[in-house]
Amino acid sequence: MTFSGFWFRVSGFSRTVRAIHAGLPHTFIAERFAYTYTKYGRGADFDSDTDSDSDCFACPVLDLECGGKRYSARRRFGADGPESGAATRAQRGSCHRTPKCVGLPFHRKDKESGSALIIALWTIALLSLLVMSFALDAMLEGKINVYVRQRRQVDYLTQSGISIAEMLLLTYKNATPASTSPTTATGASSQQTAAGKDEDDKWLQAKLDLQHGSAKVNAYAIEPDKPENGVVTVEITSADANKWPINLLVKGDIADQIWENILNVIGLPMEYQEEVVDSWYDWLDADSTITGRSGAEDEYYNDLDKPYKVRNGPISSVAEIEMIRGIRDRPAIFNGGILNPEEKNKKTQVRIQFGLKAFFDIYGETVKINVNSAELEVLLTVPGIDGDSLLANAIIEERRTGANRTTSGDASAESLLFKDWNDLNMRIPGGVPSEAEPFLAYAPQKYFEIAVTGEAGGISHQIKAVAIVEGSRVRYLRWREDP
Repeated sequence: MTFSGFWFRVSGFSRTVRAIHAGLPHTFIAERFAYTYTKYGRGADFDSDTDSDSDCFACPVLDLECGGKRYSARRRFGADGPESGAATRAQRGSCHRTPKCVGLPFHRKDKESGSALIIALWTIALLSLLVMSFALDAMLEGKINVYVRQRRQVDYLTQSGISIAEMLLLTYKNATPASTSPTTATGASSQQTAAGKDEDDKWLQAKLDLQHGSAKVNAYAIEPDKPENGVVTVEITSADANKWPINLLVKGDIADQIWENILNVIGLPMEYQEEVVDSWYDWLDADSTITGRSGAEDEYYNDLDKPYKVRNGPISSVAEIEMIRGIRDRPAIFNGGILNPEEKNKKTQVRIQFGLKAFFDIYGETVKINVNSAELEVLLTVPGIDGDSLLANAIIEERRTGANRTTSGDASAESLLFKDWNDLNMRIPGGVPSEAEPFLAYAPQKYFEIAVTGEAGGISHQIKAVAIVEGSRVRYLRWREDP
C-alpha cells in the first residue's frame, strides 16, 4: 500500500508530512511518532544499540532520528553511511527484520512561530498608534503655530493702532478744512505739496472730528494691498466731558440740579433720592458734620458688620459710590436692575435704568458735557435739557448726519459735529434752552479715552486706555488689554 501524504497537529500547530516510498508497505503510529517498517512479513525492533549498522532501510518520513542517528527523507542508508540514492533493491532486500523507531520526533520549525506572529501583530498595532500620535502632535503643533503667528500679527496691528491714536492726539489741533485745497506753486514743489496733501488727507477727517470731541478710524488696513492680513480700528473720545466729573459735584445748586436730573432719568423714586445725595456730600466733604436729614459720617459706617471709614475727599474710582449709604444696600441704584427684588409682585417692582455708573467719571476739570460725544442718557441730565428726550435725540441725530449744517467749500472735508453754541442752535430745530449753555462743551479738554481693536484671521485683540496730552508726548493714565 502506498500513502500519498499525512497531516498532523502537534502541540497546537499544523504540520504536513509527506511520506513517499514506492512499493513498500508500512504503517505509521502517531502516538509517539513510532515508525514500523516491515519487509517480507518479517521484522525486528530497531530501537536498541544491538542493531547492526549494516541493516538498512529507507525512511519516507521527514527528518527521523533512529538508534541515536538522524536520517533525512528520500535518502538511502547502508552500512557505510548515507548514499545519494544509489542503494539497490537487492541491498534493501538484506533487511529481513522489522526496525521500529520509538519516540521519533519531527524536526519541527521554531515552536514559537505562532507567538512570533502575535508579537508581530502587536508590534504593528503599537507602531500604528505611535504614527497616529505623531500625526496628531504634528497637526496640533501646526494649529498652535498658526494661532501664534496670527496672534503676533494682531498684536502688531494693535500697536500700530496706538501709534495712529498718538499721531492724531498730537496733531489734531492744527488741522483745518482749508488744508485740503491749498494754493501751491507749479513744478517740483507743487508735486511735493500735493503728495503731502494726499498723505494728510488720509487722517484729516479724523483730526477734524477729534477737534469736536471724538474720532474713529474704522477697519484701516495697514497693508492696503493685502487687507486679508488684518485691519485695525481706532476710536478716540473725550474722557473728561462725556460724563459728569463726580469729584466736582460738591454741595450746591448746580450739583443739586445735576443729581436730581440723574436720579430722575434712572427712575429712582423720590423717597430714596435725598438719602443718596446727602450721603454723597458727606462722603466727599472733609468735615464730620452730617448733611441734611439722611447724610452719613463715620458713626454710621462704624456700626456696620464690616465697618470702614468715610472717604472725606475725592474718590479714585467711580465704583466707590457703591459704598455710600443709600446705595450699598441697593446695588441696583449703581448697576441698574430691580430696586426691590424682595417684592414678589412684579407690578410693584421698580426697575432702575442704566445705573449711576453710566453718568459719572473721575476725569474732568469743569462741570461740562461734550455735546459732540456724550451718550443720549447723559445729555438728558444736562440742566436746561432736563430729560427732554425729543431734544436730546435731535442733537444725537444731527451730529451723526449733519443734515442742517452749513459749509464753506468742500463739505466732505468739514466735520459733522457742532462747532459752538451758535452752530448748535442753528442746526437744532427750535434751538436749545439757554440754561444748557454753561454745561455744554464742544471740544475735548484734557483727557482722552482710546480704544484700539486689531483683527486678523478670526482673532481680535483690544486695548483700552485713558491718556493725556502733555506737550509733544502722550501719557497714559490707565491701560487695559483684553485677551
